Order: sequence, then structure tokens, then C-alpha cells
Amino acid sequence: MSRAALLLSLIGLSGACAHKPEFGDRKPVILISIDSLRADFTTPYGHQPTFGGSAQTTPFLNKIATEGVMFNNTMAASPWTLPSHMSILTGMHPIEHGVRSRKFSLNEKINLISNKYQNAEYATAGFFSAPFLHPVWGFHRGFDVYAPGANYLGTVDAAQHLAASGKGPEVLVIHHKSHSDAETGGQVIDRALKWLEDDDHYTEPFFLFMHFWDPHYDYAAPQKYVDMFHPDFAGEVDGTELVNFDIEIDADQAKHLKALYEAEIRYTDDQLARFFDKLTEWGIENDVIIAIVSDHGDAFLEHDQRGHHLTLYDEVMRVPMMIRAPGLIEGGQTVDGSVSICDLSPTLLDLSNLSPFHKRSGQSMRPLWEGEDANYKVTMDLLRPTKKIEFRGYRNGNMKGILDSFNRTLTLLNLNDDPLENNPQVVQPNSDVPFARETIEFIQKVARQRGPRPGLVSETGEMTNLLSELGYTED
Repeated sequence: MSRAALLLSLIGLSGACAHKPEFGDRKPVILISIDSLRADFTTPYGHQPTFGGSAQTTPFLNKIATEGVMFNNTMAASPWTLPSHMSILTGMHPIEHGVRSRKFSLNEKINLISNKYQNAEYATAGFFSAPFLHPVWGFHRGFDVYAPGANYLGTVDAAQHLAASGKGPEVLVIHHKSHSDAETGGQVIDRALKWLEDDDHYTEPFFLFMHFWDPHYDYAAPQKYVDMFHPDFAGEVDGTELVNFDIEIDADQAKHLKALYEAEIRYTDDQLARFFDKLTEWGIENDVIIAIVSDHGDAFLEHDQRGHHLTLYDEVMRVPMMIRAPGLIEGGQTVDGSVSICDLSPTLLDLSNLSPFHKRSGQSMRPLWEGEDANYKVTMDLLRPTKKIEFRGYRNGNMKGILDSFNRTLTLLNLNDDPLENNPQVVQPNSDVPFARETIEFIQKVARQRGPRPGLVSETGEMTNLLSELGYTED
């Protein structure tokens, strides 16, 4: 190599090194929520495709799990989007934060994990793709930018205005029905990458929240993904029959829906891989903390149920959760103890050396992978008054209890002996069975942890119609 060429090469290397961000102890944090994703439909949790074949539903999630820590027994806070996401972002269980129904918004005194990072002078942004993450419920707090990641929810400018004004139902603008926008994952990634590139946000400490909607019914993945998991399917791609209860479905039809669900999951996973490729291009892939979680799963005739928002069984409550943090978490670890999605935000604050939330139920999970793999006592909750449904759930390791408040029964489950939850023991709440007493005592303790009174939300007719089309017909 000539001296001139060598000099140019060294200049090029010097320039490349100069542009690589140096974060020090203030590592960027990326929190990813994949709506409606069951743990047992993902690759790291052992899923095999419904119709066979070698395709993996989540090769990217498998990478994150093998290079970080994976939690094998994570429970959702509730079997639907709104209360579970409020729990993810506040570190509070639903009874504690009070957003148990869509008519309630988060009390203005309660801050989110985004407030914590914003107050620590991180750049903060959130991109959501479901109606139930709209600012009207309080999700925008602490974000410099909080915007729809999906076209059907409105424009980015409109959402920024909504987040800035925070004035309730009169600012709700839903331009299109959700099923008219079939591939929202790519839109979320594009808008998040644009924010990271604008003003070089990727070169400074940032907190980024991304929410992905595609695995939520209906199921309308791109055709190549349908071919991957349902190769002999020749009909119109449509998963609406999962929650069209005017239509009876049998086991074969459930398999068809599972395959379409798998296609949506893989589409989303590939979008996340595309995002990670960009982090690698910027040279920051090993400088960021990445956490991935879901809010709930879906039932495909298990316990004679379809969809979610109906039960506290594991098909809708056991969700994937994993954290990759090179230099902070040794890769290849698993935690078997019971934990909650409420514990994720406190863990991220711990990894970032930020002050913890004050007197909230969620707790850092760092001791579980650095020390003893123990069980956290977990709260689960579902409230639907007009259907006379109020379930209070408790899990401690592989023991699980569900109190039916309307029917005054208590269901006890031993997941060691009955992992599919097909042989429950149903007793009265005043039963002297030891685990029954433990469950009731825990539920009573949780009831005393109510936080500040939530606000009220009055929906527009347009929002109500949209949510009804998604299967949320009443509350």
C-alpha cells in the first residue's frame, strides 16, 4: 500500500471511530412491547410451527434471549392491552394504578418510567400502534415525542399535538379502522429510526419505547409469511373469526388461525431484526439495553375460549420477557421464578442506576439472575363489570389462585402437576386449604395498595366504534 493510500485509510478509520458514540454509564434503553404475544408461541420458549416445517417464529427474540437473560414464568398484569401496558410503564399492578377499565385514565400524580429517564436528561420517545396506548389514558407522560407508529391512528404531527395538549376525548383523532392498516410493525420501526436519526438522537443517551400491534387479531401478515407457516392455505388471509362469536370454530379452524398468528409474529420479529441491523450499522448494538415483553396472549380454544380479555389462564397470562444488556448482564441466563411484567421498569431503572420508583409493587429482577433464582409473588387482574367478571389472580412459583369475585369461588392450580390447567381445584374463598388461605391473604393485601384515584375518560363515538371492531365491545 502506498503512503498516500495508507494515510487515507488511517484518516477513514479515525473518522469512523470519532463518530462512534460514547455513552459511558448512561446506556440508551429500548423497551419493546409486542401485543398479544404468547410465550409458548416464540422460539426461545420452545415453540414448533403448527403445521410443521423448520421456520422459527422468533429468531430475533431467540438471539436476544441467548445473549441476555430470559424469564420463563412471566405473568401479564391483565389479559388485555390497556391495564397491562400501564403496569409495564409504571411498575404498578392494575389495582394499584387504577386503570382497570377503559373509562379510567392514570392519575396525573403518577409518573411513568419515561418520566424517570426524561428527568435524568435522556432523550425520550414512544411510538405506539394500538388505540389503547393513546395519550388520553396518560401514556404520553415523560416523552419528548409520543406518536402513533401506525397510519390508521393518525399522523405523527397530530399525535405530538395530542401529547402536548393532553386534553381528553375532544383531541382523539382516529382516521382509519385498524384492520385497514395491516402491516404496522414496519411503520413503527421507520418512525423510531427517523427519530433516532433526527438530531442524531442515537449518539446520546435515549429512552425509546416501541409498541407492536400486528400479532393482535385479526391476522393479516404479508403473503410470504403466510406461505412460511401455512403453505397449503389457499383462502383469503383473515383472522377475524377468532373473535367473531357468531361463528363456531373447531380444532382444525383453530390450527388455521394459529398458523396465521405465527405469520404475524414472524413478520414482527423480522422488523425488530431490521431495527437491530441499524443499531449495528451505527456501532451501538452493544451499548444499548434492550428489553422485550408482551402484555398478554391469545386463546385458541384452550378452556373453550377464543382471544383474550376473558380469563386468567396461562395461554393469555404467560408472556415472553427478556433483557439484553452487554457488560451488565451475562448472556445465556434464564430465570425460572415467577415474576410480573410490573417488574420490568424497576429492573431497567436499576440497570441504568436511576432512582427507583417509590413504594410501588414492581421490583428489580436483578437479584434473580445475579443471586438466588427465587419466586416473586405476582398479582393478576381482570375487571369487566357489565359481564359480571372480576378475577383477582395470584401466582407464587408454580402455584396459582384465581378469585372469582362475582361468583365467590376460588380456583387453585398446581402447574407442576397440571401445566395446562385442566384440573383445577375449586373451593370457597373461606376454605382452610393452605394455598387458598395464602391466596386470599395476598389478594386482601393487594386491595389495600390502591393508588391515587384514577381520572375518567369519555370516549368519542369514533373511538368506541373502533374498539368494538377490535372485540372490546363494552367495559
